[in-house]
Amino acid sequence: MFSLKVGSERSTLIFSAGVSGFFAVAGIGWGVWTGSLAILFDGAYSFVSLALSLLSVQALRWAESPANNHFNFGRILAEPLAIAIKGLVILLVCLISLFSALNALMTGGREVMADMALGFALFSVISCVLTWRYLQHSNRIHQSALVEAETRQWCMDSLLSGAVFMGFLIAWGVSGTGYAHWALYADPLLVVLASVYFMAVPVRMTLQGVREIMMISPEPEMRKRVYRALSELGIHASQCKMAKVGSYLILEVTVAVERVEEMDGLQHQVDLLFRNFPLEVKAQILFYPKWSASVKV
Repeated sequence: MFSLKVGSERSTLIFSAGVSGFFAVAGIGWGVWTGSLAILFDGAYSFVSLALSLLSVQALRWAESPANNHFNFGRILAEPLAIAIKGLVILLVCLISLFSALNALMTGGREVMADMALGFALFSVISCVLTWRYLQHSNRIHQSALVEAETRQWCMDSLLSGAVFMGFLIAWGVSGTGYAHWALYADPLLVVLASVYFMAVPVRMTLQGVREIMMISPEPEMRKRVYRALSELGIHASQCKMAKVGSYLILEVTVAVERVEEMDGLQHQVDLLFRNFPLEVKAQILFYPKWSASVKV
């Protein structure tokens, strides 16, 4: 059982940024010292993660800010915008690393201090997995799109660190054999494989952010859950419009009424209905008159 105490959503993001900063400095420094492209890639990825984590903290601050004269509807689009930017930046890092590694492969490989690189890779694996598990646990509590994006980043970093460790372990194992010349290709080959494998994650993050910025309807399971809840109040699915935006669900319900008294308390009932929903529901009830069929125009 993972029992590390979880703080607020903002403190979780700040924690993630702090760990990213440590790995950025350590990874880049160790990568330069050992001559490893893979560790440099890991350090560069951590440096980008630091910047993106700080962006997440700022996006959360913007999203929680009240509406004003400049932002009449608030700034909740800051969350999906931050997620889309994250995806694009991580994809760019993967592409740059891929081209650098391909160049190293085509020019005879790269000599690396395998024993020193192996020690750092093992430390990186353990630290990244612990951070990833902490963020997973935090996201189960906060149900935050930003924390979920951070969790994906650390999942990628954990897998990357694991791949780097296994690669260096193999390279270290063959360095004293007749196949030692192949060890030169281990480091750039690891970067090629990791870059290609991880490209799917930032692409999904970018698409998710764009979908939410465009306010596309959420996935079917979430829509069904909302429809089931509203049916308790006699509200049909055709009366609802919704969109998931970051940690929020924008919900618009249109209701026909014959008397003003029918409007009383419905907004409160809808708010109570979604008080335990995984996302913060921003519901708006729109009323319109129900005209009798006998009315002559």
